[in-house]
Amino acid sequence: MRRNTLLIDNLGIVTRQMLRDAGISDHRIRLWVKQGRLVAVGRSVVALPGAIPELVRAVRMGGRLACVSAAKVRGIWVIDDGCLHVAFRANKSHFRRDTQTPPPRTHWDSRPLDPYGDIPALESGRSMLAHIADCQPLEYAVAAFDSAVRKGLITLEELRIVASVRHGKFARVVGLVSTQSDSGLESITRVRLLLAGIDCREQVVIDGHPVDLLIGERLIIQLDGEQHLKDAAQLRRDRRQDRRLRLMGYTVLRYTYAEVIHAWATAFQEICAHLSAQNAR
Repeated sequence: MRRNTLLIDNLGIVTRQMLRDAGISDHRIRLWVKQGRLVAVGRSVVALPGAIPELVRAVRMGGRLACVSAAKVRGIWVIDDGCLHVAFRANKSHFRRDTQTPPPRTHWDSRPLDPYGDIPALESGRSMLAHIADCQPLEYAVAAFDSAVRKGLITLEELRIVASVRHGKFARVVGLVSTQSDSGLESITRVRLLLAGIDCREQVVIDGHPVDLLIGERLIIQLDGEQHLKDAAQLRRDRRQDRRLRLMGYTVLRYTYAEVIHAWATAFQEICAHLSAQNAR
């Protein structure tokens, strides 16, 4: 029971010392490994056979899963950049590169933001956010921070306290965090518009329903995530609501994940064209 609780609390990966501290003998640990109930991950770490492969791989390389990769494990909304992010303690870790895919992206930090929140295979939530702020494009980082606040991993007040002592990119991201953003796409679009000098409001209720973004008084931006497009009933409801809004005199522009992430220049040109047309009236 002690072993199971310890492993569950640490996502299925612990050091042998942690098991010894829980009163489990070296003999029993070796027996469990021999029986296949645990898998040896290096000399000092063991894991459950079904442990998350990305966590196991990070530990085998001598570090902890970090940044975007850690956020995915925690259920935080991020853009996958095609790398396995691994954090190492400078001067205390040895990077053991492997040939697996995706390729590793290393983060070296002699002073992690919150080292005491780490578990053997995963860096703490605060350290994860600090790495995201340093590593990712500004709007992607804001989307991840917004998601962390939505999910209760951290509060906006806590972020502001950290930002007051950790300046630079971290503070800039925190300055753009919103408690109103309903999705990562909404966060990214809001930040891009703001950086272009276009103010917008989030989750404004019109006709009894919140809209993603409202620019000025009449231009509505609606955003469809990848999972959203798989729900045919939701799509039908959205299209009906778009028609009602247009009948009320609003302009509604709806963009997909691909249009925001991979074709933003085209979407932005369309938004600007509608703003210019409205201003000319």
